[in-house]
Order: sequence, then C-alpha cells, then structure tokens
Amino acid sequence: MEHSVQLGTQYYRESICARLRELRDQEELPFQIIEHQQGKRWIIQCQFQDSSLEATENDGMVQKIHRYYLANALAETILLHWEKDHVAQMLKKRQYLKQENWQMLLKKALDYLNKGLGQVRGYRVNRKTSLVTQILSCLDHSTVFDIEGFLRFRAQEYKNEVNKAVEFAIDEYVVEKEYLEFIELLKHFVDSQKPRLEYLHVGMTSQGKFHLYNKDGVKVTHQFLEDYQLDNVNELGYEDLLVSALIAVAPREITLHIRYEGFKDTLETIRNVFGNRVHDCKGCSLCEKF
Repeated sequence: MEHSVQLGTQYYRESICARLRELRDQEELPFQIIEHQQGKRWIIQCQFQDSSLEATENDGMVQKIHRYYLANALAETILLHWEKDHVAQMLKKRQYLKQENWQMLLKKALDYLNKGLGQVRGYRVNRKTSLVTQILSCLDHSTVFDIEGFLRFRAQEYKNEVNKAVEFAIDEYVVEKEYLEFIELLKHFVDSQKPRLEYLHVGMTSQGKFHLYNKDGVKVTHQFLEDYQLDNVNELGYEDLLVSALIAVAPREITLHIRYEGFKDTLETIRNVFGNRVHDCKGCSLCEKF
C-alpha cells in the first residue's frame, strides 16, 4: 500500500519536519520525508509505504490513521509556533500599547492559551482537538495541505479562540493599569489631607459590614459616613464605603481587626493606598466583637 501527502509551508518547515521525524520514530510509521523548496515555500512530501497484510486489507482505515497522525503533528506546530507569532502581531497592531509591555502581554496571553482562559480547564486540549478535526477534514478531501493557507482561510473558529485570549489579556492589563493610576491618585489625596483622627481601628463582620473605632474604643462609624451613604449601602457595597470612610478620615495609623478571607481585594486596596500606616491586629478584645 502506497500513498502520499504534500505539506506546504513558508515559515514552519523545521518545526513540521522535527515533529514528523519524532512521530515516525515513536510510532514506527512507515513513511519517508522528502523536502524541496519552491521559491520562498517548502514542500514536505510524506510518502507512506506499508507492505504489511493488515495495511493491504484495510487500506482506507490505515490511510485514515496516517492522516490522523499528520493532523496531530501539524496542530502541535501551530500551537507551539504560529500562536506565538500571531499573538505578537496582534499586540503590535495596538498602537496604544507601549512596546515595553508587549513581552509581558505576550506571556499573559500565552499563559491563558496554555493554562486556561479564566476558569476554562483543558483549554489547550480543546483547541488542539478543534484544530486536528479541521485539519483532518482538509486531508480527507485533498492530499495537499498548506499550513499558512489553512490558517488564513479555514481556521476561523480556532483563531477566534486565540483572539479571545489576547483580548482577555489586554483587557486585564488595561484594568490593572487604570487601577494602579487610581491608587496613585488616592495615595496623593490621602497624603495631602490633614488627618481627622490620628488612630483608627477597623472591625468587620463575616457579612462584610464594617465598624470604625477611635483610639479609646468608641465607635465613630456614623461620624465619618453620611447617613445617605449608609442608606445606599446595598448599591455601593460595604467594602467601597469602608475605603471611602478611611480616605475621608485619612488617619496616621490604621489597625485592622479583620480575620475573614473574603475581603482580600478591599484589604489590598487599603494597604496600597495607606502603605505603612496600616497594621494588622494579632488578637484583642475588639477582635472578639467580630
């Protein structure tokens, strides 16, 4: 039984050939790799020769198995090499992104692609499966496969997934950048404010409701929050109100009596804004109230 498949590529010849040789050695597949150049392009011919009785009797099935192995090798090349090139090109087109951030954004996008976008597990496996299916569909209809042509015209669904990860990385970067700029603004505001109290103690219940106390342990929550803010707590959220209250008081020292894990973002914001003014209580009579 003899059959051959021609693979065309301009940029990925080395990677494809390395994968095919690896495949041939690992799976003991009976094929020859013949390479020749046509201008800027390379034609890689995979010539299968299998004289076993099983191959002769099940010609169609054996060819399908061979095509499946080829599709896997091509998909792996795309995931390892083309994705990185494509993401880099996408970032370069965004003129508002500074060049010094490209490498960080490239890593972030590739991390999403290889480790999972958001909470989606098996993200890379799903993309590879999708690619293999699409490549197999092409190989079932033709013995010639052009990798760049396939990526340009046929792999839209797969490219959408890659583009989604890039957008996700850029959006996260923009949000992070805006957050840091906002923190800097709050820090500047706090540093320029005259403290309304030298010391402030902050306690928080497991539901996120907070209470403010002065250095004598007297509750001063209402003193630094307008009644209309407390009335609109459902709309604003206790955690946003807490940050607003602390900025309004601008104390020289803040002691946090908070033991719950659910408020990490709020505590991080407070620490970022107030820096070394913030201390964590290790346990006291005030802590026991919460």
